[in-house]
Amino acid sequence: MNRLHHLKQTLPVNLLDNQAYLNLEFILLDYNSSDGLEHWVKKNMQEHLESGRLVYYKTCTPMHFNRSHSRNLAYKLADGDLICNIDADNYTGDGFAAYINEEFKKNENIFLTTLNSIEARGKDVLGRMCVKKSDFYKIGGYDERMVYYGFEDYDFANRLEFNNVRRTFITGDQDYFRAITHSNTERLSNEYAYGNLTTLLVNYLSPCSTDFLFLFSNKEYRRNIIIDPKAYPFSEPLSEFQKSQIRYPQSTLNALWLEGEWSGDESEINLKSKEGIQERLSFNEERKCFISDLCTEASDFYKILNPMFIQQAIMFYSQFTNRVIMHQNKIERRIIVNGLRFGNDVVYKNFDDQTPITT
Repeated sequence: MNRLHHLKQTLPVNLLDNQAYLNLEFILLDYNSSDGLEHWVKKNMQEHLESGRLVYYKTCTPMHFNRSHSRNLAYKLADGDLICNIDADNYTGDGFAAYINEEFKKNENIFLTTLNSIEARGKDVLGRMCVKKSDFYKIGGYDERMVYYGFEDYDFANRLEFNNVRRTFITGDQDYFRAITHSNTERLSNEYAYGNLTTLLVNYLSPCSTDFLFLFSNKEYRRNIIIDPKAYPFSEPLSEFQKSQIRYPQSTLNALWLEGEWSGDESEINLKSKEGIQERLSFNEERKCFISDLCTEASDFYKILNPMFIQQAIMFYSQFTNRVIMHQNKIERRIIVNGLRFGNDVVYKNFDDQTPITT
């Protein structure tokens, strides 16, 4: 979504680098972009559209980017037996399609990935997955409960392995791992959490724990205590959730975010959790912070203004929320997700807005 500035650089090169492999199509999914993608494709990609090498689909439904749903939709629209997702900022490298085909000829019970690959380490290609379309359907695609940034690809790989499909690393030509570098701001810019955060408040509790309160524009809030799991004094025995989080530099005290509704302004914020618990935060001019009316030892909530801090907090919120789902699937050794419905949408093919296609 809204990555035309990347596609202008990568798509023409990727088409050229794979022109020798004839049995190939590039599915370009316009996920309701507003940056002129449709006009650019129509003006500059006509030759590839007419040959069938490039197929353009557009959905007008999404308001925000959803990696799991967008990938499921693109995978379902593809005609081929082998599918590989290429992010807008990724170059395939010369002959990549032929390389994929050869790897699956050697062993068809595999999926190709860059995840945990030494060759891909430090490069922006970690989401690349090449899989048989039949295996994609067998596990129900990407888990669409994972609506934020991060870990949806790790979960997808885990469930393929649970279904006895062997993980195989993409190796060889270093051009296979080439991508346009960009900031986390671009990664998050089309996410709901990034575009709709109204206020971030934090309440310092201890050197290894801080209460984070995210207030969103739809008047919902999310709250949790973010901790350093290696330093936090957990009670024994550790829960399965706590055990799964020890390896990460940050986690939360509770597996699920506390959810609720908020109202108020710069002087007072009222919170009501889904469980009905109410709390009032009143701004104290002298201390320059919001103070909770619930009597606790530490109840001073400070409004965060630093853009980098806010960005890092949203990145954590996004990744952690998805990470919890991934670990739960892993604990349960869950193979199939989404039930019978995934990648569902209405799309239009090659600018034909009179013929809707329902997936």
